[in-house]
Amino acid sequence: MFHFQPIEARLKSLNYHLEKAMPILTPSGVIMGLLLGPLVSWMNPSVPYLFGLITFIGGLGISSNAFFGVIKKPKAILFFILGANIIMPLVAWALANLLFPGHPEIITGFILLMAIPTAITGYIWATIYKGNGALSLTLIIVSTLLAPLLTPYTVALLAQTTVQIDTKGMMISLLGMVVIPSIAGILINNATKGKVNDRVAPNLKPFSKIGLFFIVVINTSQVSERLIADASWIYLPIALACALLAALGYPLAHYLGKLANISLEDRKSVTFAVSMRNISSALVLAIAYFPPETALPVIFGIVFQQTICAFMAHTLYGRKKIPYHNR
Repeated sequence: MFHFQPIEARLKSLNYHLEKAMPILTPSGVIMGLLLGPLVSWMNPSVPYLFGLITFIGGLGISSNAFFGVIKKPKAILFFILGANIIMPLVAWALANLLFPGHPEIITGFILLMAIPTAITGYIWATIYKGNGALSLTLIIVSTLLAPLLTPYTVALLAQTTVQIDTKGMMISLLGMVVIPSIAGILINNATKGKVNDRVAPNLKPFSKIGLFFIVVINTSQVSERLIADASWIYLPIALACALLAALGYPLAHYLGKLANISLEDRKSVTFAVSMRNISSALVLAIAYFPPETALPVIFGIVFQQTICAFMAHTLYGRKKIPYHNR
């Protein structure tokens, strides 16, 4: 008879060490993506499937009761909309105008960076730091559904320019990367009466972290050639401003959520959702509809987002207390 216990023990051990290494793993992915560039950029079509895998694994750990419980208590969702769609775009507008007056193309890039939907990878970070997984998935869906309306109007209002959104493409992408995999995972969890969450889901968790690492490598590789070829001193203030903007969302969302009496578990999910963005979609929009300078903040956003997230998560929530009993 084949024994699964040794394999399960190794997978739990792998997940334990990956979670401990996340603050190093994501910056390493950025560096690897910049160095490898075209050698791995051809893997870009695999990114939606990796996202789908991540959200499917997440869905396996969520019951329908937990998911609908989030919908019935919309306080955290409304707070997320306030933070992600009003506060952070205004912060981006103010910071860019303060640091880059007379450079409307660069200012537009910063606004675009905060006008797009929340990042799917925020779900992984929320679960690593014991946030509300059901809430995180709900926020991703809500954010993407609102994006076709809010993204162009936010850019038009703050940057005084217009942008067209591929609504159909965005919705199809959402269905494939978030909605269908999440629902499939939740349905399987319900069909097995939670057994899949107890026995299978924990063994799949390391593949979420590995998937995230490859997503970081592949996304960074998409901009490596341009970033290196066009390097100049103007990169430095833009890069520093991007790092600052990426970092500001975490304390703003966390402490404002605390003032709003949002539970710590929900606050962690909201904090990651408010602070992180689906920057790949911003890069597509920047290249398609704006001057080349507009893409610079977006490019540095891709480079810094995961690294800043790792640092700010550790700063706000401390070292992760990861249970592991097979050491």
